[in-house]
Amino acid sequence: MKLTTDIRHTFVDYFIKQGHTPVTSSSLIPHDDPTLLFTNAGMNQFKNYFLGLESRDYVRAVSHQKCVRAGGKHNDLDNVGFTARHHTFFEMLGNFSFGNYFKKEAIHFAWELLTKEFQIPKEKLYVTVYKSDDEAAEIWHKQIGLSLDRIFRLDEKDNFWRMGDVGPCGPSSEIFYDHGPSCGSISDPYQSILAGEDRYIEIWNLVFMQYDEVSPGQLKPLPSPSVDTGAGLERLTAAIFGEPNNYNTPLFLPLIEKGADLTQVDLSLLLKNEKNKTLDSKSFQTLSALRVLADHARSTSFLLADHALPSNEGRGYVLRRIIRRALRYGHKLSPGTSLLPEISNLVIDLMKGVYPELEKNKKIILETLKDEETRFFATLDQGNHLLKNEFQNLRTNNKKQISGETAFKLYDTFGFPLDLTQLIAQEEGFSVDTSGFESAMNKAKELAKASWKKSSLSESDLTLSKLSQDIKSQQGATQFLGYETIESPSKLLQIMPINNTTSIAVFDRSPFYASGGGQINDSGFLLDSKNKEICPILEIQKKNEILFHFIPSEVKLIPGEVYTLKVQQTKRNLIKKNHSATHLLHAALRKVLGDHVVQAGSLVEDSRLRFDFTHPKAVTKTQLEDIESLVNEQIASSLPVTTQILEYEDALKKGAMAFFQDKYTDKVRVLTMGNFSMELCGGTHVNNTSEIGLFLIVSESSVSSGVRRIEALTSHTAFQFLKRHMIENNLTLNALNKSVSWDYFLNPSSTPLATEQIEKLKSTLKDYEKKSSLKNKNEFDLESFKKSLVSIKYKEKEFFVGFVLDENLTRDDLMAINDQIKSISLSLIYFLCQPSFESGKASVSLIGLTPSDQKFNAGLLFKSLSEQWGGKGGGRSDLAQGTLVLPSNDKSKIKEAFLKFLS
Repeated sequence: MKLTTDIRHTFVDYFIKQGHTPVTSSSLIPHDDPTLLFTNAGMNQFKNYFLGLESRDYVRAVSHQKCVRAGGKHNDLDNVGFTARHHTFFEMLGNFSFGNYFKKEAIHFAWELLTKEFQIPKEKLYVTVYKSDDEAAEIWHKQIGLSLDRIFRLDEKDNFWRMGDVGPCGPSSEIFYDHGPSCGSISDPYQSILAGEDRYIEIWNLVFMQYDEVSPGQLKPLPSPSVDTGAGLERLTAAIFGEPNNYNTPLFLPLIEKGADLTQVDLSLLLKNEKNKTLDSKSFQTLSALRVLADHARSTSFLLADHALPSNEGRGYVLRRIIRRALRYGHKLSPGTSLLPEISNLVIDLMKGVYPELEKNKKIILETLKDEETRFFATLDQGNHLLKNEFQNLRTNNKKQISGETAFKLYDTFGFPLDLTQLIAQEEGFSVDTSGFESAMNKAKELAKASWKKSSLSESDLTLSKLSQDIKSQQGATQFLGYETIESPSKLLQIMPINNTTSIAVFDRSPFYASGGGQINDSGFLLDSKNKEICPILEIQKKNEILFHFIPSEVKLIPGEVYTLKVQQTKRNLIKKNHSATHLLHAALRKVLGDHVVQAGSLVEDSRLRFDFTHPKAVTKTQLEDIESLVNEQIASSLPVTTQILEYEDALKKGAMAFFQDKYTDKVRVLTMGNFSMELCGGTHVNNTSEIGLFLIVSESSVSSGVRRIEALTSHTAFQFLKRHMIENNLTLNALNKSVSWDYFLNPSSTPLATEQIEKLKSTLKDYEKKSSLKNKNEFDLESFKKSLVSIKYKEKEFFVGFVLDENLTRDDLMAINDQIKSISLSLIYFLCQPSFESGKASVSLIGLTPSDQKFNAGLLFKSLSEQWGGKGGGRSDLAQGTLVLPSNDKSKIKEAFLKFLS
C-alpha cells in the first residue's frame, strides 16, 4: 500500500461492505456548536445524534473527517513540527454505530481491518481496556486470541470517555502499535505506554457509549448503546509504512521536500542524520522548521477552504497565529522568501481529489496567505522598530534585560519567536527575561482558553430539541406551507408554557418561516374559526423539522382544535425581495470580482439586506457600479425564479452553489434565477426577479481581514432612500418622477416595473452615484497609512499614532475608513479629521483606539482635547467624535499639536 489515498479508500470501503453508510467530512467550522473552536473529532457531526436530538436514516456510518486542534483545550501549537506526532491538521478515520452493534463487532472489525486489509503484523499490536471492562477484555482474549500479557487495564483518565460533565459516556479500548526498541528506553510495553514513550503509539480508539451520566458519578445504562471509533490517518499511515515519525510519510514528505527545494536545504542529509541520531541542534531546528511549514500549510489551506479567515479574535485569531508561526519559521530558513503560499499550493494539488473544496477555493487561499505574508513582513519591520526603541530606553535607564512582557508582545503581535528576540538582544549586549516571557505566554493561553470555554446547548434549546424529537416521532414533521401560501387552517398538536409570559404552540402545518439562512422569521397572527384575531405570533423557531410558534402565555388554546395561521403579507413580500436580491448580488460579486468570492454571512430583513463575502481588499467604486448595474439588469430582465428538490450530490453536479460550513440534508432545495444564479436555499423568494423593482448599494465596508460587507436596499425602500439623498444633494427629482410611478414604491405588492422604467431609473441612479462619497472611502490606502504611523511612549508602553486629515471626506467616509483601520492589530491611537481650514474647525473628527486599551479612553481624550483646543464631542472608550477648533491651518502642525497633547 503505497498511497495514502489507498488507506482512506481501504478503510471506507471495508466498512461499506459491513453495512455502513459513507458520510462526507463536515466543515472544520462547527455548525451550530458554540462549544467547539474547530471540528476536532470524527464524532462532532454526529453529536446531536448521540444525544438523541436528531435522527438519521442509517444506523451505521463511516467517515474520514478533517480535524484541527490548535487552540482552546487542545492547544499544543508550540510542539508542532518538533515532535513525531503533534499536528494542527489531521484526518480522523471513524466507524460509528447508533444503537446497532456494540463491543464485539467493533473489536472484530478493527482487528480484521488492521491485520488483514492493512497487513499489520499481529505481534506489533497491543490493546488497553478500561479497568473494570471485563466484557471488552474477554472479547480481545477469547475471541481475537490476544494473550493476556498484551491486554492492559487502565484507569478512568486513559480509558473512559465523556462527552461532557453529564451525558453519554462509556469505557474505551485503544489499539497500540509497537515502533520498536529504538523509539523508547522502556522495554516493558505496559510501563512504556504509561510513560507516553514514542515506542508504543495509539493508532485506534474504540469508544463504547453505554451510559448516561445523569449527574457526576451517577451512571445510568443507555437503552441503545453506541460505538464511536477514531483512527488517526497520520498515525495509521506511519504504522503501515513502518515509520516512527509521521512527518517521514507520504502525507508530509512531498511538502517538506518542496520547502527544502525552495530554501536549498539538503533534506536527505538531515533525514539520514536523524535516523542515525547524529542530528545536531542547528540541523534539528532546520528540519523542524520545514515540518512546521508542511503541517501549517495543510491546516491553513483547509481552514481557508472552509471560509475561516485570519482576524484578531476567536477562530480568526488562531488561524492568524498558525499562519504567522509558519511565516516566521520560513523567514528563519530563508529571510524574505515566499514559502507558505508555495507549499499550500502543493497541498491543494495533492489533496484536491479527496477534498474538492481546496481547488474550488484555491484563489482565496493563496491570495489570503500572500496578503498575510505581506502583513507579516511589515510587522517584522515594526517589531524591529520597537526593539530599537526598547534598547534605547534600557540604555537610558542603565538596564540590561528586555522584560518578558515586551518579548511576549514581540512574539504575539509581531511574530518574533523568542530565540530571534534573544539573538537580536545579544548582538546589542542585552538579555531577555525568559521566565517573564513564559508567564505572559501562560497568561495569554489561559485567556484564550477562557474565551472559548462556552456552554453547550442552553436548557431551553435542549428542551425544545427533545420535545421536537418526541413530536416528530409520534406525529411527524410540521408541514411547511410557506412557499405556496401565507394562510392556512392548522390543527394544534401541543401547547406548552416556557416562562411567565410566553408559551409555544405546535401545529400540524404552518405557513410561517422560521429564522434560517440569514432570513428573519415571519410575523403574523393566530385566528379562530370565525377568522377573528386571537393573538400575534411573537417568534418562530425550528428544531428537527418541528416549527414552534411563540405566543403570549395568557392565550388559552385547545389541542386538537383547528385554528388559522396567517402571515403578515407586506413584511413577507419585502423579505422575499431582499432575499432574492442577495442571490443576485452573490452571483454578481463572483462575476465582477472572481470565483473566490463566497458568502460569509447574511442578514435578510424586510427593511434591508446585508451580505458578507470573502474578498481580500476593498471593492472599488467602479466595481461597485458594475455589481449594482449587473443586479439591476437581472431585475429588468424579468428572470423566472424556480425551485427543484434534488439529491445533494446531484445539485452540486448541476452547478448549484453550496456553502461547506452549512449543514445540508440528503435532499436539498435548489433555487434558480434564469441562467444567472443557482444556489441551495430554503428561504422564501419572489416568483420573478422583476418583483424586486430596484437594487441600491448603500455601503461597502470591512468586517474583518479578508471579509467585506455590502448593505443594500430594494424596492420602495431603495427608492425612498434615493429620494432623500437626492434632496440632500440638491439633485432634481423631476426626471425620476417622470420615469417611475410612485404608486409602485408606496405599494410594494403592486404590478412590477416595466423594463423601460427600470432602465430610466438606472440612468438617474448613475447621476446620483456621481455625487456619492464612495470614491474617497474605497481609495483609502491602508498600507500607506500603516507606514506613516508614529511611535510614542506612554506609561512605559509603546503606542502608534495615525492621522487622516482630508477636507474632502464626509462623515460616512471617515466611518468607512475607521472600519478599515480597526483591522490593524497594533496598540494604535488614530485621529481622523475633515478640517475646514478657512474656519479653522474640524466639522467631523474621530479619535479611535485599536485595540481598546485601559491606558487610554477615546471619549475622555476627545473631551480633554476639545477643552484645550475648543469644540465639543465625546464617545465611548474605543471611538469618539465631534467638532474641534484646529490649532493651525497647516496639517503637519495639527499632527504635531495632537502628538504634543498625547505626550
